[in-house]
Amino acid sequence: MVLVSSHGEKNGANEEAVVDFRGNPVDKSKTGGWLAAGLILGTELSERICVMGISMNLVTYLVGDLHLPSAKSATIVTNFMGTLNLLGLLGGFLADAKLGRYLTVAIFASITAVGVTLLTLAASIPSMIPPPCSDYRRQHHECIVANGRQLAMLYAALYTIALGGGGIKSNVSGFGSDQFDSSDPKEEKAMVFFFNRFYFAISIGSLFAVIVLVYVQDNVGRGWGYGISAGTMGIAVAVLLCGTRWYRFKKPQGSPLTVIWRVLLLAWKKRTQPYPSHPSLLNEYHNAKVPHTERFK
Repeated sequence: MVLVSSHGEKNGANEEAVVDFRGNPVDKSKTGGWLAAGLILGTELSERICVMGISMNLVTYLVGDLHLPSAKSATIVTNFMGTLNLLGLLGGFLADAKLGRYLTVAIFASITAVGVTLLTLAASIPSMIPPPCSDYRRQHHECIVANGRQLAMLYAALYTIALGGGGIKSNVSGFGSDQFDSSDPKEEKAMVFFFNRFYFAISIGSLFAVIVLVYVQDNVGRGWGYGISAGTMGIAVAVLLCGTRWYRFKKPQGSPLTVIWRVLLLAWKKRTQPYPSHPSLLNEYHNAKVPHTERFK
């Protein structure tokens, strides 16, 4: 009877954790499923178009338009992509600890749209680009390199995109899977197809960026290429927000990073306390899953 009761309480807690946009228990016939998941897929598709459309041809822009050295241009691109992936930790932490996946995706998608818009302006406003460089000047290394103001706008745009992209990347797949109930065999099967389509959307977005956007940037203009990315992300944010009433929301359950930080903080605070005379006096000694050792106390 205890096992049954505990199982019932657990299920009840899970049911309570999934709510609609008003905070009420979800009605499966009106929320979640493929309609909600499809709207969420648009955000990931747009994120891929933006990031790939920018990173694939960014070195050419830095060298050809801003006249930066090749080594520095490659470093800028590497730092941009590395920061984008590292900031995924921040996005995941905020979603798990405080904001939830919906708010995190919506906020960071909006940040990405702002960043791509800044990059579009940086590539379109004449004062943000050094004067064109003739072949003679290029051969004699006399080209005018981008000044501090122009580079500041470039960095502001790139790292705003990195911040937004990191928050999207770490949460959008989880938010999509939240639209399906894994305890329902029919919805569990639909969840598997969702992840198939999720990675298909990543591939399609990358393919579009590499083929179409790179061509537009090289043959029509950088401003047009980046502008298409900005418009795509703006539309994705609008679509995401319009689908709010159809989503299922899971309340934040806390982040593992918070637990790790607390352990490290308490270990540092108690570093001067005397060690117990016997290991059995340690907290959780008898319930520990890992046997006690004298090493690394």
